[in-house]
Amino acid sequence: MREKKTPKPKVMNSKKPKSDKLPKKSIKLVKSSLPSQDDPFSSGFSFPEVRPPDGFRGLSPTQALMEYGKPLMEMIPMPDDVSKANEVFNVVTSIWNYAIDEKVSTIKKPSETEMLSLIREKLGLDQEKAQDFFSMMVERKHFLFPEEIQPKNSPTRFMRKEVSYLITRFDYDRLNPSQEVLPPNALDTKLVNNLNKFDQLIRRSADDDKLEKLFLKVQNGFSERFNIWLKLKGVGEYQNQFSFIAEVFLDFIYCHEHEPPLTWKDGPGKHLVEFTVNFLLRKTSLEPWEYTLAPSALRLLYRFLYEKEYLDRPPDVMIKFMDVFEPYFIQHLKERFS
Repeated sequence: MREKKTPKPKVMNSKKPKSDKLPKKSIKLVKSSLPSQDDPFSSGFSFPEVRPPDGFRGLSPTQALMEYGKPLMEMIPMPDDVSKANEVFNVVTSIWNYAIDEKVSTIKKPSETEMLSLIREKLGLDQEKAQDFFSMMVERKHFLFPEEIQPKNSPTRFMRKEVSYLITRFDYDRLNPSQEVLPPNALDTKLVNNLNKFDQLIRRSADDDKLEKLFLKVQNGFSERFNIWLKLKGVGEYQNQFSFIAEVFLDFIYCHEHEPPLTWKDGPGKHLVEFTVNFLLRKTSLEPWEYTLAPSALRLLYRFLYEKEYLDRPPDVMIKFMDVFEPYFIQHLKERFS
């Protein structure tokens, strides 16, 4: 799979978990045959080999900035306007760049006076508070991301583990979602029709403009209908997390190139492993415990797709795959966060 370029990190003003927003333009997919559903376990599980030093964990550049900028997010309420929020958050990037060791950076740095002026202007702090914040963030950069242990020629950043998290399997049975089948209404049928049209366009390697326009309809319709379904199923306690993970999965399947191309009708194969242990962890900034919800979010997603008649048979193979895979995924999370 070749991943498309993603835009610079944006501060998302939302109650949902934060994510590096994935691209919806220039969707280019390859025409090919569909993967087999017969034996999803034949080649085993393959985990990405990220080997940070003891006491550190690997992050994408976007995740590193989000983790580094947490003190700002806690201190300064983000403006409702997303562009203004990103302008405020850019202070974090400026301090990050300032704190990079001159031995590994050729960027001409502003003076400390210029940095303090920027912080005062963008964050509305007085001179003393601006100095305290600046000093704290420079020290935070050196402590969390020491230059001497960063991997060479790699976008991955190694971050010191500030906390060791207790990672345990999420008890899906405790959710006890309603077993009542919720047949599709007119809006559900519209979503399914759009999904089926989109699948056909992918297999025909249709024009990018057609894909983009239809995908926006699919994305908006799915977000609305899946959230309503979750609420009716009685799983509202984790509704935001389940919905968010499913939407990231939608982006993974339909906005990134796969060979052969994928749709939600394809068998689990390796793409569920790639999504959970690689893509989801690289592209989102969730609390560690929230990642344990991913297998349950996918179980619910495929139940939704079956009840709304996008899938023509029960998703038993997919559920079985998640049941077998989940212990491996939880162990992977433990190694990453514990």
